[in-house]
Amino acid sequence: MNNAVFQTPIEYLKGVGLSRAEVLKKDLQIANFEDLLRHFPYKYIDRTKFYKLKDINPDMPYVQVIIRLTHKEIIGEKHTRRLIAHAQDDTGVIELVWFKGIKWIEKTLAVGRAYILFGKPGFFNGKAQMAHPEMEPDSTEIRQRKGNLTLQPAYSSTEKLQPFA
Repeated sequence: MNNAVFQTPIEYLKGVGLSRAEVLKKDLQIANFEDLLRHFPYKYIDRTKFYKLKDINPDMPYVQVIIRLTHKEIIGEKHTRRLIAHAQDDTGVIELVWFKGIKWIEKTLAVGRAYILFGKPGFFNGKAQMAHPEMEPDSTEIRQRKGNLTLQPAYSSTEKLQPFA
């Protein structure tokens, strides 16, 4: 293969464009295809293990739990507006909270449905809580796919590259 391909400016990669290329160059020092290939993960996250709510604590970096959504509501006004959801498994309950992307997330969550929840656990007023968790509907297919994965790479990024705020 011709090494010149690796020197191709990053803005020529489909989906990048000029504005994203500038952010990649400035914030992550990714100017060409070779730089992108050498942009390694800074850590790996184990997404193969599922915890029970009773077993999580705020010292854990990330956890993955299978829960059933029992309640959701949008509360607050303007800058204090947030989406609050309650979920449970057979061992406990957890409160979920989102401050951004509220309308979209609220439309995608169905009360009574089982989800695979992933995020950093915390506790507020003695109750388990998770802010902005990743959630996907639970299914046997998804569990089998996740069981085949060992580690998920985590890359450094910049807020300017986030898909939505």
